Amino acid sequence: MRRAILLALIVLLSQPLASATDISENTDENSNGILDGDYTVKDGATWTISGDYDVEEGTTILVEEGATMIVSGSMNASSPPQLNLAETANISVPVGYLGESGLLRIYFAEEVLYGITIEINNDTTENWIGTQFDWTGDMDVENIIVNITTNVFQVSSISSITLSPDGATPESRAADELSGNGTSLVIPDRNNAWSIDVQGTLMVTGSIFGAGITCHGTCTLDGAQMSSTGPIEVYGSISVTDSSLLGGVTDEDIIVWDDASIVWENSVGTGGVTDNWVNILTTRTLGVQNGYVVFYGYDMGYDAIGTSPLADNNTFTPENQGDNTIEIAPNERARMVRWQDGNGVVHEESASGMVVLSTPWGDYEHQINDLPKVNHFEVTLDLPKLNFDSLIESDDENNVDSRLGVMATVSNSGNAAANFLIDCTSNGSDANVGVTVSHAIEAGETKEIPMNWDSAYEGDFVLECSIFVPYHFEGYEVVTSGTATTGSVSWSIEEDNSTNLVIPISIGAGLAIIGFVIVSRKMMQKELLKEHLEEIAGKVQTVGEEVGEIE
Repeated sequence: MRRAILLALIVLLSQPLASATDISENTDENSNGILDGDYTVKDGATWTISGDYDVEEGTTILVEEGATMIVSGSMNASSPPQLNLAETANISVPVGYLGESGLLRIYFAEEVLYGITIEINNDTTENWIGTQFDWTGDMDVENIIVNITTNVFQVSSISSITLSPDGATPESRAADELSGNGTSLVIPDRNNAWSIDVQGTLMVTGSIFGAGITCHGTCTLDGAQMSSTGPIEVYGSISVTDSSLLGGVTDEDIIVWDDASIVWENSVGTGGVTDNWVNILTTRTLGVQNGYVVFYGYDMGYDAIGTSPLADNNTFTPENQGDNTIEIAPNERARMVRWQDGNGVVHEESASGMVVLSTPWGDYEHQINDLPKVNHFEVTLDLPKLNFDSLIESDDENNVDSRLGVMATVSNSGNAAANFLIDCTSNGSDANVGVTVSHAIEAGETKEIPMNWDSAYEGDFVLECSIFVPYHFEGYEVVTSGTATTGSVSWSIEEDNSTNLVIPISIGAGLAIIGFVIVSRKMMQKELLKEHLEEIAGKVQTVGEEVGEIE
């Protein structure tokens, strides 16, 4: 009878725990057995696993907000583990003095396609490929050390090792019986076999193997032995003290998302290329005013990359185009802002950026010396802010096709300079104001712009002038009041007085004739007088000659 009861207990303990799917009161699982199915620790309840349990593949555990799960025993995936090998691994194989010599056979979990190096007792094999490696040597020892250098192009794992001493029965060493530097136990397919979703509190002081753990609430690992649980994904907070996290499934033992927190003290991780923890942003975006703004990133993320110009109209997710948001990180590694490497050294991104808006008024840049390590941020550009203060004419009347002076006054109350143009109209069409060049104005400056206005038409007109705002400023307020007008100006044609000059011209002509006659007469009289005098002089000369002859 006692034997039957004992057998029944053994069978019961070997079956999946079936007490309840919902853990709604404080419960301590303090024996050994199997967990299989879906479990929910309800709000207000504490579920303690103090015994040693195998967990079947696909098992899920949900710890609700307000609930607590404590693992002081062990929870191990039922799948046989594999021994994962780092770049260099030193595997200690327990032999136990089996015999003077024998065969050691290593079974690799997957075929080694790229050459690796295996060294045992100074016997080295280079560029080895295959699925099982054989070595023959001394087995009259406690342990045999196998040194393996793997290939970066392939992940290598050992499923088991067989020891076959001469003349004795072969013995097998499972992966979890092996140990050494550069080794860790992992799930065979490198995917978590079962899962814990922590919305409340999880406390681990024992060991867990093969679980995918998501921590939205509070997770505490204190003296915990975690194998093949990486990465533990943290959205709330996690504290790791005096613990070991080995066999990371990915290149990090813990991923801290966004503004979640982590404390890591006196603990070790998988090591090698696997970081202890990384802090990754789920999104990394910049809010802008329009699609003409571009972003340049420098030294971003884990690889310190730089970006080409990024704008709203070439986002990485097409469905978000046109939402005035620039996705500034092209991949997850560019969203990695903090991390602790396998040697325990903490690193932090030292990224910067620049936001640029190029317009006909000029290029407006904003330098970001320390790129925010947040999901989303916005940048305010220093821009001009123009106001058309006044447009004053020099007179209220003018002749058609004659210039009239006009003074335009524009002020800039913004934080940046501008090179702007002014458009003017009058009488329903473009007005000629004699200015076609751009006008430079500094931040805080008031500028007077002299113009010359003319009209080809008669009438009473006003001149209306506006500051031309390029489309690149869509969404920005760069002008307060952009238009000004003059008072009304009366334009008229100057009178033609040429018909009133007939009489003056006739009088002038007559006077000219009279003058000509007078002058002519005087000249004739002078000629007659001259001839008369010349005649008298001739006669006097003749008389003188005759008197001389008489003497």
